[in-house]
Amino acid sequence: MGANYDFYQNPPSANGKKRLHARVVSSRTIDTNELAEEIQDRSTVSTADVKATLVALTELVVSHFRDGHRIHIDGLGYFQVTLSCPPVRTPKDIRAESIRFKSVAFRPEKGLLKHLKGMTFVRTPLKVHSRGHAEDIIEERLTRYFSMNPTLSREDFQRLCGFTKTTANRRLKKLTEEGKLQKSGLYKFPVYEPVKGYFGRE
Repeated sequence: MGANYDFYQNPPSANGKKRLHARVVSSRTIDTNELAEEIQDRSTVSTADVKATLVALTELVVSHFRDGHRIHIDGLGYFQVTLSCPPVRTPKDIRAESIRFKSVAFRPEKGLLKHLKGMTFVRTPLKVHSRGHAEDIIEERLTRYFSMNPTLSREDFQRLCGFTKTTANRRLKKLTEEGKLQKSGLYKFPVYEPVKGYFGRE
């Protein structure tokens, strides 16, 4: 078994030439529950204990990030907060209030990179980022997803099918208009759940 990949077009270059780059197409997202069950299968720790540990780990990581610390997890690598600020000429040109959190940077350990160098890849048979994505494949993936999760966000759908944000929103709108999904949640943060008769919902 290998990781699926597909080709995506790069932004136009200065000379106008079009080039493609390969990108892994994620078929699904492994969540905390699944990780906890897999860890339980490989150890003597219960799923509940693993989940409690992962929750505690997340809380502690956030706490240490807020204090400006870097996190190192053996076998994975280093995690560190990155910042953004307006362009300045000297440090005197800006106040602390103008500094904002940007993201979290990850630097993998050499051992992790060594293990991943042996990855195998398989060209996906579908143009997952285009309109040509087969409807039956979407249905199969949504059915599998809803068998383990009650609701679906746009981000979940995007990762599940390898769509761009725009394509994911368009597909979700179409599925909702067709009566296969129903939309709920906040206006800016909607979630979707299957209508009875679709995606395994009895």
